[in-house]
Amino acid sequence: MKYSSTVRLINTVIFALLLVGFACLGIYFGLLVAPFIFPGRGSLLGDLPAMSYGLAANLGVLGLAGTIVSLAGFIFAVKSLVKGNDDRAVVSTFAAYIAVGLTLVGFLFLNATWLYRLTSSNLGFNDTAFVIIVYVIALFIIGFASLAPMVRLFGDNDKYHTIMKIISGVTFAGSCATALVFFLAYINSNIYVISNGAVVSTEFLLGFLLPLAAAIFAGIAFFRYGRSEKKNVVSKLDGYLFEAALALIGGSIVTAGIVEHINQGSEDLAVSLISASAGTTNANYLDFAIMSYIVGGILVLAAIYFAYQTTLGTKAKVAKDN
Repeated sequence: MKYSSTVRLINTVIFALLLVGFACLGIYFGLLVAPFIFPGRGSLLGDLPAMSYGLAANLGVLGLAGTIVSLAGFIFAVKSLVKGNDDRAVVSTFAAYIAVGLTLVGFLFLNATWLYRLTSSNLGFNDTAFVIIVYVIALFIIGFASLAPMVRLFGDNDKYHTIMKIISGVTFAGSCATALVFFLAYINSNIYVISNGAVVSTEFLLGFLLPLAAAIFAGIAFFRYGRSEKKNVVSKLDGYLFEAALALIGGSIVTAGIVEHINQGSEDLAVSLISASAGTTNANYLDFAIMSYIVGGILVLAAIYFAYQTTLGTKAKVAKDN
């Protein structure tokens, strides 16, 4: 037994706290606030906080994704306590710490490059550059804190499947959380009569379907990487599934930019999911659309490149060996 009972207990307590914290954040913003912002009623909270749908959804997705990852970490931590002589559960708990860090990295990356207006001009703080810099600094700090232990623990070639399991799991958690938040908003947009209801409902439906598809691909990839790890084999299908999920995430970001761009430019479709006041176009967020195309396009191109490398992986290795 490499890890002491004290380490196992500390892990359990930490993940219990993370689980409660993320769950409170996700339930409040993702389930009780974001779905009810456009209708302005129906929530158990009564009076909703004055904020854009985008900000509420942003925080809700972070909370729900963190809840999924923290729940997995808590289960592993409890398992390590129950099975005191099983160090594999402790290693899985450490992997869950890395997954929490990568979840925050994804949140910070998207807010630094794409969603920065939600916590700058939307809150009356016009120094957007400062907000972006803060996000970037936090991104580097948490990114290093997450990637350094991942490389140290699983950096060997024979631990490739473990690394991809972590990344696929984080992708599943984030996509699943996004799909849930937009699904609830879509349901409410059809229950209540709201301004430009058809347009809003379409945006919510797209925000639900694309992340849902990404979650399905990432979830299958997660389980397949685990199976491939046990069999000690490398399957190209595992890679294709993850790359499909990545492409769908990029596509959903591009789609959000296109829809926002179209709606911002039309008086008949005066609706915005990111403006400070829900359902209005009180700000011309052309930069949001542009960054949607850039960030989403980069993710799609990255998925295509990874798929290309997956296709040539075996051949390239053989050529190198020869």
